[in-house]
Amino acid sequence: MKKIIYIALLMFGFSNFVNAAEEGQFRGGVELGWTPIEIEAEKTAQAIANASGSTVLVEYDKGAFVGRVFGEYGIASNLGVEVGYFQTSGAGATYKIGADSASESYDIHGLDISAVFSSPGGLFGKIGIHSSTIDGEANVTIGGTSYAATASKTGTGALLGGGIESGNTRYSIIHYADIGGIDTSATFFSVGYLF
Repeated sequence: MKKIIYIALLMFGFSNFVNAAEEGQFRGGVELGWTPIEIEAEKTAQAIANASGSTVLVEYDKGAFVGRVFGEYGIASNLGVEVGYFQTSGAGATYKIGADSASESYDIHGLDISAVFSSPGGLFGKIGIHSSTIDGEANVTIGGTSYAATASKTGTGALLGGGIESGNTRYSIIHYADIGGIDTSATFFSVGYLF
């Protein structure tokens, strides 16, 4: 299904229906938004409860804020190349069994590059790749003693997005597949300012 969507967007991009940065011109922008995140906290809580034989209370985030800065160079009137850097806020979960607790937190950051196909009406689509990192942190407190661990995973994947531009404002959705090079994805919903 993903391949069909990528091919459809590519065909859309090369059609006549596809206002990018003017040919030979550079423009930049900044986007702020939100991404839903599923860290499977309820599944982890159940695994802890099964292993400990105790009731586990869990609180977790269902999303994270995201920021992205980018630059675009116009290759043709309807085609540009865009390079961006993105960073999410942390999303995490806390598990409690009596006085003992555990927590986990994750954030995502990376670079992306894409071909951007635009229409005179302001609609745009993009297809490209990203290199991203998931940083994770865990803390466990047992009997008043705390233990901490960190880890990260870096990898590449595809991206697919689109949206609409009106004046200096951009509304966009970008889907990043294989975040950190693992079988997980993120979809960023954002509003941007172009300069």
